[in-house]
Amino acid sequence: MLIKVRRAPASRKDRWSAAAFAVAGLALAVGAYMLLLVTVPARHVQERAFTKAHICPAAGKAATSPECIGPMTATVKDITADHSHKSTRYWLSLTESNGTDLRVKMNDMSYPVVDIAKKGDQVTAWSWRKQIRFVELNGERQYTDADPRGTYHLPAAIGMALPPLALYAFWCAFWLARRSGASPKRAPWQTSVWGIAAVLVAGIGVLGGFVRDSTAATLRYTAIGAAPVLLVATAVAVWNVLRDRRTKSDAIEVEPLVPAEEEIFGGVILGDVPYSVEGFNVLVAGPDGLASTPDPTANIARRPVPPTLEVVRIRPSYRSDPVQAVPGSHVAECRDGETTVLIVVDDAHLPWVLGALKASRSAAPKEPAPAE
Repeated sequence: MLIKVRRAPASRKDRWSAAAFAVAGLALAVGAYMLLLVTVPARHVQERAFTKAHICPAAGKAATSPECIGPMTATVKDITADHSHKSTRYWLSLTESNGTDLRVKMNDMSYPVVDIAKKGDQVTAWSWRKQIRFVELNGERQYTDADPRGTYHLPAAIGMALPPLALYAFWCAFWLARRSGASPKRAPWQTSVWGIAAVLVAGIGVLGGFVRDSTAATLRYTAIGAAPVLLVATAVAVWNVLRDRRTKSDAIEVEPLVPAEEEIFGGVILGDVPYSVEGFNVLVAGPDGLASTPDPTANIARRPVPPTLEVVRIRPSYRSDPVQAVPGSHVAECRDGETTVLIVVDDAHLPWVLGALKASRSAAPKEPAPAE
């Protein structure tokens, strides 16, 4: 007896999932808008203003203008390195000629100034828009953490990654709300194929954000890299559509394999039967049959599976299944009398499960034939 694949409208769970994907897609879209159309252009403007800024005159009113780069002589008071983060952060403690103390965070490198600076050295700190942007010592220049050059790369990379992920979230919301009844699988190709494509395109966008110097160049880079990804994804989608039209069932063919000795592996048995117990997430398959247990060594509390359990079919994990199957797991849909029983196990161990059940049925005593 085969159990038909459900072709029902979206379930309540699917509708909630669709709403969650829609909200996530909206958040990603807003994030992309803010980064690509607000943050990145502002940082481009700041970088251009810094690179075009002139040195402040030695005296006069213009010397106080924040739009020019002004020098300040200071004495090195201390040099510290902060190793509490993934990268070391260097700090210069400086004292101005008027006695004011400053603590300047340098970029994430120790060269060329931090390596040669010593307590008492005279350095020149250059400020722009009231922040110290670089420090000079003995003709060597090192930029501080406030260096405005290239600060657009990170928001550009993140911003370019968000649009394909937002589109994917909107697609999942639509599919779960309107099309999910066509496939009960936990990871249907209709979402997984485009999910992989979205992640790949997002990765290309991240790379483009770091290697290109303008938003237009980053968009061109991402579009060129995304074209083959989308072409392959479309081809895979078409192939799956044609396959689904030819295939009427999602049953999976698995050849039973009777273990020569007991094999212990992860798996759960679900159903209203005595050998389905919460917390029993270990299966033992052997030549004498199948059993469930909570013990990873399978030495105690075994619940043997009776020979009355019959496998109906092997199928993928469904969204409606009582447990979240791990990636790579399949479900053995079984019957014990009139009770439906599910065995969720890694596909690599399915042959042992089927072999153990087959061995158990073969070893079961046969009912005597009725007397004539």
